Amino acid sequence: MIVDTTSNLNKIDKLLWTFEQNSFLPHKLYSPEDELDTPIMLLCEKYLNNLLVFNKYNSIINNFEKPVIGTNKNIDIYEFVEDSENKKIISRNKYSLYKKNDFNLNYRKYDEEAV
Repeated sequence: MIVDTTSNLNKIDKLLWTFEQNSFLPHKLYSPEDELDTPIMLLCEKYLNNLLVFNKYNSIINNFEKPVIGTNKNIDIYEFVEDSENKKIISRNKYSLYKKNDFNLNYRKYDEEAV
């Protein structure tokens, strides 16, 4: 699952449709009336309180500025810290809230040279 703003998710949706047919990543933008029947769900911020959606997926990429606290703690949540002071402040605040809510936290530094 990928969590972000509606405008960012629309961009991600368009990018995911640009792959070749044999490398297509099945996905869809979440709507409450939809079945949870795709491996990748794009969830906008207004549905962050829908625990049924979170319980269906075992990994979340959270690009939104608020933490995903209302989930099962056995779900892997991935947060990426961008290299700008404003984004770092947002990430530090999210980290503090995850810690306060007893999430198991791991940190890895991205190594550009390894890519």
